[in-house]
Formats: sequence, structure tokens, C-alpha cells
Amino acid sequence: MKALLVRILSVAILAVVPICGSVQAAAEDTPKPSAETMEYLREGSAFYLQHQFKEAIGPYARALELEKKQATLDRTFWRVLIDNLGMAYGMTGDLAKAKETFEYGLTKDKTYPMFYYNLACTYAEMNDLDGAIANLRLGYKYKDNVIAGEQFPDPATDDSFQRFMKNERFLQALHEMQAAK
Repeated sequence: MKALLVRILSVAILAVVPICGSVQAAAEDTPKPSAETMEYLREGSAFYLQHQFKEAIGPYARALELEKKQATLDRTFWRVLIDNLGMAYGMTGDLAKAKETFEYGLTKDKTYPMFYYNLACTYAEMNDLDGAIANLRLGYKYKDNVIAGEQFPDPATDDSFQRFMKNERFLQALHEMQAAK
């Protein structure tokens, strides 16, 4: 998860940028983001960017609870919220909550590859080879659906998967996924 942190940190900046002024809705049918939700998102992102993951969880979790009651974030901000909350849980060792967060994200956005990738990282951290491979496959399947400016990571360089880098089954699966570009 640590290698993935760099990617998530760059995405987290998206949530911090609109500190002043209003955020325009991406489309007319998208509601304007709730000021309260955006404030929690900014607060969580400020902690997250400082690698204070434990402190980021509270504001991110409050933003998510507000979103569950009434969705107001556009797709990009919502994805950042789920990504960063799940990563914050993972970085603090709460793999069950990380898994729950990414799985929730997938119930609302089944084609966002980073939720699958982050789940694969979580399974890898749990030493679950089958779960890691299955979710990596789905991440690769949807890899073109990343947020603009984001790139799908290379699992071979991610700390989460290092435990599997000598496992023939993992290496074969990874080779197949990468070759299927």
C-alpha cells in the first residue's frame, strides 16, 4: 500500500484545491457539493497529505456518512473520498475497514479500477493470494476508467504485493494481466 500512497496523495490534492470559493457541479444534473461534506473532505485530505492517516479517518468517515444520506459529490471527489478513506484505514492497519470501504465503493461504482486495485492490496496485506489476484484482474479489466491524470499502478513495484513476487501463480497471473493490455 505504501507505493500506492504516492498515487493517492496526488489524487488527494484534488480534494484540497477548492478551499476557497465554490466548487462547480460537473454537470447540470449533479447537485452542488454540500459545504459540510466538502469541509470534511478538505480536513481529511489535509491530514492525509501530511501522512496523518489516523487523523484523516474521522473527517473522511463523516464525509462518507453524509454522502450515504444524500449524495452531493461529483464522481471524482467521491472516488477520492473512498480511495483515501480506505487507504487511511489500510495504512493504520485496519484492513477489515479498508476492505469494507473499497467494497462499498464498488457497490456504487463497479468500473472504477482503483477500488479493485486497492482491494487487491488489502487482500495482499491479509496474505490472501486468491483475493489479491481476483481483484487485480478486475482492476486491469477496467484500467482505462481511472480519474483523468491518474495512471493504473504497477503491482510489481507496490509494497503490498512484495510477499507474492516469488510466487509462481501470482507472477503468472500478473504477466497475463499485463500482457492483455
